[in-house]
Amino acid sequence: MFLFMCGTAVVPLFAQAPSVLRMDQNSHTIDRMEVLGLADTLHHRATQNLNRREWAGQLLRIAATGKPKQQDMQDIAYFLADNWEFLPDSAGSTPLFTKQSFARKPVIACFYPTVASFISVDKPGFLLSVNPVIHLAYWQGAQDDRIVFQNTRGLDMRAYIDEKVYVYSRILENQRSYPGYADQRIQAYQAIPGQGSWQPYQSTVLSNLRGYDYFNATAYLGFSATRNIDVQFGHGSHFIGHGIRSLLLSDHAHNYLFLKIDTRMWRFRYQNLFAELASTSAAANPLERLLPKKYMATHFLSFRPTKKWEIGLFESVIFSREKMFELQYLNPVILYRSVEQWIDSPDNVLLGLNVRWQPIHGVEMYSQVLVDEFRLSEVRKQSGWWANKVGWQVGLKYYNAFGIDHLDMQLEYNAARPYTYTHWDTLAAIPQYAKASYSHYNQPLAHPLGANFQESLMQLIYAPSSRWQCKVRLLHALYGTDQAGKNWGGNILLHNGSKQQLYGNEIGQGLRVSVSSAFIDISYKIAHNVYLDAQMLFRKTISAETQWQNYYGAGIRMNAFTTQFDY
Repeated sequence: MFLFMCGTAVVPLFAQAPSVLRMDQNSHTIDRMEVLGLADTLHHRATQNLNRREWAGQLLRIAATGKPKQQDMQDIAYFLADNWEFLPDSAGSTPLFTKQSFARKPVIACFYPTVASFISVDKPGFLLSVNPVIHLAYWQGAQDDRIVFQNTRGLDMRAYIDEKVYVYSRILENQRSYPGYADQRIQAYQAIPGQGSWQPYQSTVLSNLRGYDYFNATAYLGFSATRNIDVQFGHGSHFIGHGIRSLLLSDHAHNYLFLKIDTRMWRFRYQNLFAELASTSAAANPLERLLPKKYMATHFLSFRPTKKWEIGLFESVIFSREKMFELQYLNPVILYRSVEQWIDSPDNVLLGLNVRWQPIHGVEMYSQVLVDEFRLSEVRKQSGWWANKVGWQVGLKYYNAFGIDHLDMQLEYNAARPYTYTHWDTLAAIPQYAKASYSHYNQPLAHPLGANFQESLMQLIYAPSSRWQCKVRLLHALYGTDQAGKNWGGNILLHNGSKQQLYGNEIGQGLRVSVSSAFIDISYKIAHNVYLDAQMLFRKTISAETQWQNYYGAGIRMNAFTTQFDY
């Protein structure tokens, strides 16, 4: 980071901006524009680096063509309202949207000077946008008296200094409980998905209102080292892929300290990601000592040969050192497997392929392949050798499905063989855990189920108008869990020296669990970025016995999005 900062002293900087949040409605708008062929670009979307400034300009150009339908124009206007700082001050050659398009008379002299910013400052050399984040939700279980609730408050802030450096921060304070199946997983792994340290919460008003109290913060700064090299440094999570899930790198785990270098070259895009991770969680760490550290270094090279294709090569290494970072992994271009061999192969290296193809407007197909370890001779024998550790994904997006405007469908299949993402070297403090598993804070860095699973997903999103949206997600998963004292390859935290057998390993081994679920979310927009939600969850689990868990609920949210725990 110091070297890049020094480099900027003699290199002119070019304005960049924070990325659009992956779960935000605006991210889906961008996806629609590309899949429907309205965005005539060669953007690389696999890394989810959806730069706000770039896409504001792109959507302005799309709007000026007159091609988008009425509701697509409303989606574009919604995005531009959220990112008003990148609009022109006056009409000029883009008469449809300017900063004045979304200006309004402030409330009490200074609040909401624009429709999408609670507080904003637009001065030469400094720009600031601040918004409150509120998410209140209440669910009731149909089979028991369990109350599932969410009480989230926070702030979302982005700032720009001299049009050269930007800062983004999202700070959330939470009291929350979870459906029974999710709570069981939290207790088993001593970690809340996507969150860090927590403590028990008990309401002082209602005796059966209990759950977890935790704090979450995302914060990073960024700048452009050259016209085509961008740098980000801070705390956050990342996602690589085009699907609902990712087998390469997902944002399921807690935030971590990272340095990201993003380089654009012709039709190539190259991302280096260096991160500090935790080998376990605070709740599982004995004696409240400093969390044992491990590190991640990742390369992802994406290539757009045509507008229809995007091909990406992925490489990542997880390594643990007692008192140092392995400096050899700072090489931004070398193959990590070669470095690992030079230092006697102590680390966990993963390779992957990510592909996207748009055969026609409105349809997108995508796929991922993840290789942890692999031996072709054992595959040919069909021996079920334990170290053939691979995962794969295939998916399809169909937007404006069956000719219905704003009916978007997505189908996806994911699978990972037993012991994928695992490693052999053990933690001194927790000897059953591996030092270099592909995890952070006791949470997988890829798929929420870890390994030893196969999963089918279908998601439907229908927006009959700009105010209404209905989302339905159907899931069927088969996975294997461990009986006491046995490691059948689903829990990626366990060191693989404790595996049950060398051969005959197959997906679903161990205690076989089948899950079918349906999640329905109906949202109504009552104001910009303010929504009322009605939700239903139906879940059937078949293992030693059949269990139903059904929940019904409602909520209100401002500048927030719903998180689904469907696994």
